[in-house]
Amino acid sequence: MKLLNKYFNFNSSPTSNKSQKPSIQTGQLLIDRYKLVELVGSGAMGSVYRAQDQLLGDVTVAVKFLTQTLHNDAIASRFASEARIGALLGHQSLNIVRVLDYGLHEAQIPFYVMEYMQGKTLEELIEAGHIPLNRFLNLMTQVCAGLQSAHKGINIDGELHQVIHRDIKPSNIFLIKDASLGELAKLLDFGIADFLSSQAQEMRSHSFVGTVAYGSPEQFANTIIDARSDIYSLGITMFEALTGYFPIMAEANTIESWAKAHQLSPPQRLRDVDPTLKTPKALEELVMSCIAKAPEQRPQTIKEVIQSLKGIAQQGSAADLPFANPLSIDTSTISPQQHAKQANLTLAEQTQVVFWSIEDLAWRASWPKNKPIANIVFAQTIQSSDQEAVGLWVMLTKEEIEQRALSSRHTHFLCTFAPHPAILWITTLFDRQQGPRWLPCYIDLKNPGGQHITQLLSEMGYYLLMMFDSSNPSQPVNVVTVKIPQRQCQLLRDCLKTAKQTPSTGNLADSKQLLKQKYQTVKQKVLAKL
Repeated sequence: MKLLNKYFNFNSSPTSNKSQKPSIQTGQLLIDRYKLVELVGSGAMGSVYRAQDQLLGDVTVAVKFLTQTLHNDAIASRFASEARIGALLGHQSLNIVRVLDYGLHEAQIPFYVMEYMQGKTLEELIEAGHIPLNRFLNLMTQVCAGLQSAHKGINIDGELHQVIHRDIKPSNIFLIKDASLGELAKLLDFGIADFLSSQAQEMRSHSFVGTVAYGSPEQFANTIIDARSDIYSLGITMFEALTGYFPIMAEANTIESWAKAHQLSPPQRLRDVDPTLKTPKALEELVMSCIAKAPEQRPQTIKEVIQSLKGIAQQGSAADLPFANPLSIDTSTISPQQHAKQANLTLAEQTQVVFWSIEDLAWRASWPKNKPIANIVFAQTIQSSDQEAVGLWVMLTKEEIEQRALSSRHTHFLCTFAPHPAILWITTLFDRQQGPRWLPCYIDLKNPGGQHITQLLSEMGYYLLMMFDSSNPSQPVNVVTVKIPQRQCQLLRDCLKTAKQTPSTGNLADSKQLLKQKYQTVKQKVLAKL
């Protein structure tokens, strides 16, 4: 029989904060952008809220708060790093949920913002009853595509880093209807289990953080794990999806009992738990190989699992498949732009995809060759096939970028018309421990490029803050979206209109000096707001 409390997450790290729930309430506004609407789910790792992105016209997003608080800079930096990994993976594969933003709530409660999906988890699908073989093969191949993309690695600071999920299970696989693919599977919580596990180890508490029913033998042994650990958890997931049961059961719901079961108990075969089940022999052998005790006895890569699934599908009747040939679609390489063109999306969904396509370009940008490798700030537009936005390009040291990853963001504009119409654009990154980091940028209102940037800022109401490492500017270390207050948008419109009608009586350098003086008087007002 199934374990009723199978999703219990063993995490007794003292960093857990049971008092966090009262401080998270519907109606709250996070980082001046995301309004919490309702609680849609909760578990041992955190709680998920439906929210509205007020920056993009109340587009619906999901906000996940973690159960652990961040007590020091090192832990905060690690959380920001893992959230960044989630963002990069979401841009790399359609089968991984997109992380759009992240930050800290009251009492240092970390949260990250994801695309909002309407559908169900694989867990709910399993509980509803038998899953047809063709549907199973299609969904598992998509799950494998997401895992393959992560296991191949992401480029961080010029190095390829392999990403292991550590908590593959049915409730971390979300299924949504898709106009082009029929049904789309997405993996949730990449990097989060790894982040929580590292904190548990640092606190010298139980080092296992995940879901015990799906944990690999090596996870319980507290050893270094690799992609084959995810393959083991995938095998348990596939077994449950086919039969509704676990291949291995513990005598008691304790870490010690589950560790013994995974490391020593022989797994049941598919037909042992369901004699009526009719599955191809090759599929049963695949599942059993995935849950082998020793990592070297499992498929060594997710690519091998994908090849096996495709081979099993090709042996079946094509007429039985829900699509012409769903397994020939490599969703890991489908870009958001391509997906938007294929799918019949609502207006809100189209807004999200258009925004993501701009952000995709920002993440892939390289530092312009005509700009010096120095700690400078400048504005430059980013354009996709159907939209344009303004990027604020910033070069800092990698250390400072990582330290500022969770800082609050504020935007302020100062304008002068004499002797030469110009704007001083001030972005402020602030946290209580490190204080402010000022990022000033000047815009020439008599220059066509400067006028265009000003108009875009006033119309869009946001910009992309792109931070590059001075030692490796091949791609941004971080990209975040910063909201422009409505009154500042109106100021930009007014400044642009007046500037077009006002002749220049001097040079831009003189106006910069005047704006610098205003800048010094405004700093204290900005800090008071922060």
